[in-house]
Amino acid sequence: MTTPLGSDHRIETTAPESPSQAPGTFGERLKTRLRAVRPADLVVMAIPTIILAVMGWQKRWMTDDGLIFTRAVRQILEGNGPVYSPGERTETSTSTAWQWLLVAVDWISPWQLAVTAVYLGLALSVTGLWLALDGTRRLYRGASSGRFLLPAGALVFVAVPSVWDFTTAGMETGLIIFWVGSSWALLTSVWQREPDETSLRRLLLTSAYVGLGPLVRPDLGLTMLIFLVAIALLTRANWKRCAGMLAAAGFLPVAYEIFRMGYYGLLFPMPALTKEASDSPWDRGWVYLKDYVKPYDLWIPALLLAALIVVLVLRIRPARRTMIVALTPLVCAAFQGLYVVKVGGDFMHGRMWMPVLLLAVLPLALTPFTKLSAPLVAALCAWAVFTGGFQRTGHVTSPHIQGIYLPQVWNERDMYLTWTQSDHPVSQQAHVRTLQKTYSQIVHAIEDGDRVLLFDPNFGDFSKIVPQGLPLRKDLDYPVGLVIGRLGAGGAVVPIDGIVVDVWGLSNPIGAHIEQTHPSPSGHQKLLPVAWAIAMYVDPAAFRDIPPSVAPQDQIAAAKRTLECGPVKELMESVTEPMSAKRFWKNLTGAYDRTTLRIPSNPVDAEKKFCK
Repeated sequence: MTTPLGSDHRIETTAPESPSQAPGTFGERLKTRLRAVRPADLVVMAIPTIILAVMGWQKRWMTDDGLIFTRAVRQILEGNGPVYSPGERTETSTSTAWQWLLVAVDWISPWQLAVTAVYLGLALSVTGLWLALDGTRRLYRGASSGRFLLPAGALVFVAVPSVWDFTTAGMETGLIIFWVGSSWALLTSVWQREPDETSLRRLLLTSAYVGLGPLVRPDLGLTMLIFLVAIALLTRANWKRCAGMLAAAGFLPVAYEIFRMGYYGLLFPMPALTKEASDSPWDRGWVYLKDYVKPYDLWIPALLLAALIVVLVLRIRPARRTMIVALTPLVCAAFQGLYVVKVGGDFMHGRMWMPVLLLAVLPLALTPFTKLSAPLVAALCAWAVFTGGFQRTGHVTSPHIQGIYLPQVWNERDMYLTWTQSDHPVSQQAHVRTLQKTYSQIVHAIEDGDRVLLFDPNFGDFSKIVPQGLPLRKDLDYPVGLVIGRLGAGGAVVPIDGIVVDVWGLSNPIGAHIEQTHPSPSGHQKLLPVAWAIAMYVDPAAFRDIPPSVAPQDQIAAAKRTLECGPVKELMESVTEPMSAKRFWKNLTGAYDRTTLRIPSNPVDAEKKFCK
């Protein structure tokens, strides 16, 4: 006998799925659970998992943002701390967990760090999808549904070509998929037990793991909270248990936030400040949404999945606890998607929609076979085959920005395949080759002991006007410096003890705080005027020899004076002064004021504002 799917009394005469029904040691319970898994379920789960693994491998690559992580990791491994350039405490890694995971894995990896990041991202993506599928499988099998399962929602996820692109790329996306999939599996595991069967220890450990969300990526904080609320409802936790859950979930994120404020002097990572994550450019976010939906006609699977939900709810009539589990990822997807639109999206096609899509399909990642669900799943399969086989992520559906040649959103992978002239640019060397002339300049400058600040040839015509570079300040202990607009590639060509000056402010303390003045794609709206870079790093004795076409003398002088005035001086001290207990406390207590500080991009205006 089996009970209806909606029942909270999950009793099955053979091989119970619920761990609480499996007696004995952990090993015995594991054997009992494995015996309960139907071979047909494994086959169905394997289909989308293999598709993701194969397509992710075929699309393997490393993006510039991935190289940003690897340089920060190399600094840690060299003993310089979690910084991008020595002597400046800037947090360039948006995902704290990914950064430190790479540090740990590098000790045992046989590959170069960049290659490790690519392969690890793929492994986490594939494992995360498998865990997600297993969570959905247990949702139906734990409710004693004996029907054959179909991979409906999972096929939607693995059919979108942009998903293949970001299973690797060297960024934290694979870790996000793993965290979402494993958190969903933990949620269904909690659901399998009766409310009073979940021990306090298990509850706190589960909460602690779910609480890692903000460390995986800060914008997963809301998703973390929704998962915690669902766990509290499923276990009927009283206020004491709820307090314990919050403490367990928040311990590591809060501890790291205190470290961040004291070490870096800011409330959140520098890229979030640079991109003004607290702003609400809804129009850009709407463009980013249309850019994702239009190439793949995603409204088609959305309608089909909605119809599947109606069919299943009317047939099954799930109970309250089952509805809590099923609705949790859907609510998360709604809020996560709203956040993406609210912050204006991203410049990389599909990247920020990847976790939203996974959350949205989780309850229907596998779907029970019925006469009504079969044609809907068949239609989804047809859409998946057409989308995965014929639709290209190379489509550009976003408009170009007025006044510049770039669209608001582009296919990042296609761009790097063109630049690197490689089908699989997974290594650091593939990106170094795109800056071969600059790399040669750096090598020669170090060999000759010149100690100069060089300019990326893609950043204006400065490299042609001052091809030999400009002398670095005598008090700076850098062998060489580079002003560049591709921070990851710049970090690859500049030695670990050199300074990389990012013109978009992702690693530059002044660039991150200037006002938005450049109408570029999302995250590229703060273009650092070269006068600031000169004032910060170039020997003042060389100022008079700098051509006006590089930077006007009045702007260089104004920038130099502003760096010694009020909040701007304190800002620079917060990242350059040697770390001590006193400096940590000053950074910690001044983090809010520093985070809200905005500096006019024109140095002359900045001087008028701060040097009164």
